[in-house]
Amino acid sequence: MKKKRSESRIVFEILSIISKEDNCNVSLILRRANVSYSKFKEIEENLVKKKLIKKVTNGEKSVYEITKEGREFLKEWRKFKRLMEMYGFEP
Repeated sequence: MKKKRSESRIVFEILSIISKEDNCNVSLILRRANVSYSKFKEIEENLVKKKLIKKVTNGEKSVYEITKEGREFLKEWRKFKRLMEMYGFEP
């Protein structure tokens, strides 16, 4: 049986996707992160509120961008992930 991903792991994946893509829309995030729309909206609200990402709307089209704070968070998460893996834990 496959282990369920933690919410922090999903957040990391979403931030990573947004940081790598220009014009990152919802469908791209859902596909690449393999997350449901409802779960994404829950996480998105939290990430926007914490200013880790911003939603840019142009007419009917919305895209996501990572903020400076989001990049810093991602950098620190990667350090933490390496440390956990060094000691045999899965972050």
